[in-house]
Amino acid sequence: MLSEELKTEIQDAYSRLLAARGFRARLCQKLMIADIARVLGSIETNEDGDRVPGPNTCVVEAGTGTGKTIAYTLACLPIAKALGKKLVISTATVALQEQIVHLDLPDIRRHADLNVTFALAKGRRRYLCLARLDLALQQAGELNGSLALFDDEIEAELDHALYQEMLDRLGQGTWNGDRDDWPDEIPYQSWSPVSTDHIRCPARQCSHYDNCIFYRAREQIHRVDCIVTNHDLVLADLMMGGGTVLPAPEDTIYVFDEGHHLPDKATSHFSSFLQVRSTQQWLQQIPMSLQQCSAELAGLTTEHTLSLVDARISDLVAGLDTTLALTEPMRGNEAGDSTTHRFEMGEVPPELRDHAADLARQFSGFHGVVAELESRVQDAMDETDDSGHEVIEHWLPIIKGMTTRLESSLELWLLYQRPDVVDRPPFARWITFLAGDGDVEAQFNASPISVSDTLQELLWSRCFGVVVTSATLSVAEDFERFRTRAGIGGDNRFSKLPSPFDFYRQGVLQIPSMDVDPGDPESHTVHITSLIPSILAGVGASLVLFTSWRQMRGVMSGLESPFADCVLCQGELTRSEIIRTHKQRIDDGLSSCIFGLASFAEGIDLPGEYCEHVVISKIPFAVPDDPVGATLAEWIEARDGNAFEEVMLPDAALRMIQACGRLLRTETDNGTVTILDRRLVTRRYGEHLQRALPPFRREIGA
Repeated sequence: MLSEELKTEIQDAYSRLLAARGFRARLCQKLMIADIARVLGSIETNEDGDRVPGPNTCVVEAGTGTGKTIAYTLACLPIAKALGKKLVISTATVALQEQIVHLDLPDIRRHADLNVTFALAKGRRRYLCLARLDLALQQAGELNGSLALFDDEIEAELDHALYQEMLDRLGQGTWNGDRDDWPDEIPYQSWSPVSTDHIRCPARQCSHYDNCIFYRAREQIHRVDCIVTNHDLVLADLMMGGGTVLPAPEDTIYVFDEGHHLPDKATSHFSSFLQVRSTQQWLQQIPMSLQQCSAELAGLTTEHTLSLVDARISDLVAGLDTTLALTEPMRGNEAGDSTTHRFEMGEVPPELRDHAADLARQFSGFHGVVAELESRVQDAMDETDDSGHEVIEHWLPIIKGMTTRLESSLELWLLYQRPDVVDRPPFARWITFLAGDGDVEAQFNASPISVSDTLQELLWSRCFGVVVTSATLSVAEDFERFRTRAGIGGDNRFSKLPSPFDFYRQGVLQIPSMDVDPGDPESHTVHITSLIPSILAGVGASLVLFTSWRQMRGVMSGLESPFADCVLCQGELTRSEIIRTHKQRIDDGLSSCIFGLASFAEGIDLPGEYCEHVVISKIPFAVPDDPVGATLAEWIEARDGNAFEEVMLPDAALRMIQACGRLLRTETDNGTVTILDRRLVTRRYGEHLQRALPPFRREIGA
């Protein structure tokens, strides 16, 4: 149980914060603090302080205006420090991470008088690599093997002026090597040559290790009480065994803010893909690299080894040619089009499965050869004094990159040759045929349709404690969809907090009279093109959300002045530029309307006069041709379930709740949400979706 001492510490910190900031206590915020403290304080431990099996998770749905960051920080930090655990706060977006680190935590520490240290943790790719900057400044013209491992990785000119400015700013102390702290946006093509990843990083054996920007940042995060990071880095760390970049899960209390993204992020991390022709190209580049490596590192390879490499690559390239021949009939369309062939229930035909098994054996054998070379280079690094490190240091990441790509290829073919476990969710498997200027490329894909077991194994069962929070985790107070997707046991704590908003007073939900619904997409697009300007007549700031590029572009092309002149459309400007321009127009007393897709339905904050009306073009059901969703639906139906009611409907409801959440951002906001989809009224499931939405005043056309 939570000790009285910890209860008092949390309560006093909250009281100090409220008094210092002149805030009033919010019921929802107090309930969130109490829920989290109760769950974390009830975790049972053994005499060594390790958690014993049992409930350790608190899932809290809390809407905008709750003050979630204050709640989970004040509840978690005192408990984590008392137990000797690290607190890791993870978000889905960079914007929220930076807000927490640069605004929220300093404010909480100062006004709540908490003795706490914190740092922001990012992956290696966000930091400058001094070794690669050194190489880039030495190179001239296009990238070569020193910076790009394979020709298909990047096609760019080295930006020497930019790299020299980076070096100068580092020397002057006006830049810290963090990409996000550079004054301007750095294009990927310019940043990639001077950053690295865990594959190519030689770590302590790098000649720049003592000044390494990433490792300095990493040392810092292990000295602080609280680490702020992102879901991707947490998942990457867990996939590497946990405790590689972040603290070990057993010693960590996690907070997953924007937690509704976690299952999708995990699905992406646990998926595999391989492009056949691209793979052939980088395989065929290996002999030249190894010849050069052999010339510079005498004794590393023998003629026999190089001949063996040539033979293995020849077999693999021929095997991949056979792959293209086997799958050509699956294209089923005219040349020049891109298309997708999905295997029903993820079941690969026997002939292709047997071929995948052959490829897996070939890739495994070749991986063994290259892994042995990597081991020799590593040994040479360990046995050579500092004066001979430079050449080895150059080749080690290149060989490591080869082994990693071979491992990735091997994993894909293993997933294609291996049958799924009976009565367990299968993998989705599909081939995307990508039309280009030359030959058609075939991309093989494999993705789990459920990550619940994997998250349970890597995260929930291992971590000391965890808090998951978001504004959209339940549908009409039912957490079952999120619980099953994330793999969280039903014996944990799930709670939906009351909103600080008076929805009925502050907002209106309109469903206007319409002659068509989205079942006739062309007619629906034409109809809403004429409807949107009339709905938004006289509105200063508005946001129109679409579910497809096709409909958004169709509506945009049909608009006329003057309304068309005030529209900022996604794809024409960057997201940040759209928001900046939109706010500037409103500040100048002009009208402004944003047209956007799903990325504008969450994570953007347009309070007060910056958003007075949100228009949703139609119910955001999942795209029917999504291979992962289609395979999941088949699996559910095969088990006598109802995929529409179990998956499509709750997922659409959550997306609509997120979209409606763009309207009210503070307790003084007012406005209207209009949904241009009569299925909310005419279909049986429409009532279910309406009940899931915030309780705005309803204005429903006949």
